[in-house]
Amino acid sequence: MMDSYFSDLGAALSTLNSATILLTILAGVAVGIVLGALPGFGSSQALALLFPVTFAMGVDQAVLFLIAVYSAVEYGSSIPAILIRTPGTGASAVTVLDGYAMARQGLARRALRISLYSGVIGGTTSTIIFIVAGTSLGYVALAFGPGELFAVGVFGLAIVGGFFGKDAARGFLAVAIGLLLATFGSSGFGGLRFTFDQAYLMDGIPLVVVIIAFLAGPEAFRLLVDNRRTAAGEAVVDRSEERERNRITGADFRLLIPTWVRGSLLGTLAGAIPGAGGSVGALLAYSEEKRWSKRPEKFGTGIPEGIAAPEVANNAVVAGTLIPSLSLGIPGSGGAAILLGVLISKGVVPGPIMFQQQGDFVLTVFIGLLVINLFLLIVGLVGTNPFSLVSRVPLRILGPFVLLLIVAGAYAYENYTAHIVMVLVMAAIAYLFEKINIPVVPIVLAFIMGPIIESNLNRALTITRGDIIDIVTRPITATILVLAVAAAVYSFVSNLRQARQEAARQEN
Repeated sequence: MMDSYFSDLGAALSTLNSATILLTILAGVAVGIVLGALPGFGSSQALALLFPVTFAMGVDQAVLFLIAVYSAVEYGSSIPAILIRTPGTGASAVTVLDGYAMARQGLARRALRISLYSGVIGGTTSTIIFIVAGTSLGYVALAFGPGELFAVGVFGLAIVGGFFGKDAARGFLAVAIGLLLATFGSSGFGGLRFTFDQAYLMDGIPLVVVIIAFLAGPEAFRLLVDNRRTAAGEAVVDRSEERERNRITGADFRLLIPTWVRGSLLGTLAGAIPGAGGSVGALLAYSEEKRWSKRPEKFGTGIPEGIAAPEVANNAVVAGTLIPSLSLGIPGSGGAAILLGVLISKGVVPGPIMFQQQGDFVLTVFIGLLVINLFLLIVGLVGTNPFSLVSRVPLRILGPFVLLLIVAGAYAYENYTAHIVMVLVMAAIAYLFEKINIPVVPIVLAFIMGPIIESNLNRALTITRGDIIDIVTRPITATILVLAVAAAVYSFVSNLRQARQEAARQEN
């Protein structure tokens, strides 16, 4: 047994010792960061775009290249989220809350480094979990069927509505708006909703359009209106003082260790559950970090934990997604489905037998994940200073550029001019929402969660032949739904208590 293991380990190290493999991984990391920084280019889109590139590669090279792209996209999407409030993917929408707030304080490099370190630690930790308990976690994930995933989505909405705004009422109003927008177009079961006989609404409102409109749109208008400062949000300070303020200290690392541990576990779990994905992992990690924090009122103002939590979970999802994909042959996400397609096209059949019969390949993937995260750290550190220069661009230049990026991103998604009109109209609405303190992030997150909730509820109803009681009384589903109700009630009670305390202070 041990002889076989060491033989497989030697074969894996020999594969990774190839200059061709290492250069392929480096290329995957670089390309992934670039694609991740483009609005709408999530992991699935990036892997689909690069899938033909793997045709001329061997199985080891092809899989490591796509996993490198997969990991780098998750980090790359945080770069525009932090610098210009334009997240590349839905998962990085949570990073906007504290990442962009920190960048506006003149700490763009600090925010980017926290994001990078968190991503690398999340990816490395989840890889170690994958190595130790990959197959076992894969079987645990099977306990989450459509009913359980429906409950997870409801719990996510309860967290979003209750804790992502100045008060719960506005937060849940924003959630309702996001869910309403998610119902436009086909229901997926033969019906059309809110299309108003317009062809451009038949397929619904694209996620890319919603992300760009509600997160990047208000910022573009703000940059155009208030164009007298730099993007950093303040006057340029002394360079030595600026370097000191952007430095990551040992105290910062000690502060973030608990955040990294919690986020890595939640991200790995979210990745292991088919259909959950990075958005759910980042959202759960952020909400849990806020719940555990001794200063929850500081979240959203630019604190390190607010960046680290979603980023460590977002990157931990990558190895987590590989758990059901490789150990059970069940893709945990769209990106994982493409990876499985590559494996099958190369003659490798995923599943428990693969761990026994092709141990050298499995160890190559395991160790390759560690190498990928090392390369991601190196490339990210090299790119931090050039990336952060965006924060020095005058707003009179950055504003039109962001607006141009919005229009180009909306059009490039499907080369459809109607999407440009959609994004500009919704961006104007989002700008007005921010003026009246209706948070826009819950709208985006609810839009993402809406199809997850609806599709899984429909599947669960199909399985139970329409018996909703059978769905909600399943142990895991019932537990998660009770937690969702408790979270919603707690948010309203907490807001009421804060309002009374504020009134009492004003009277005194």
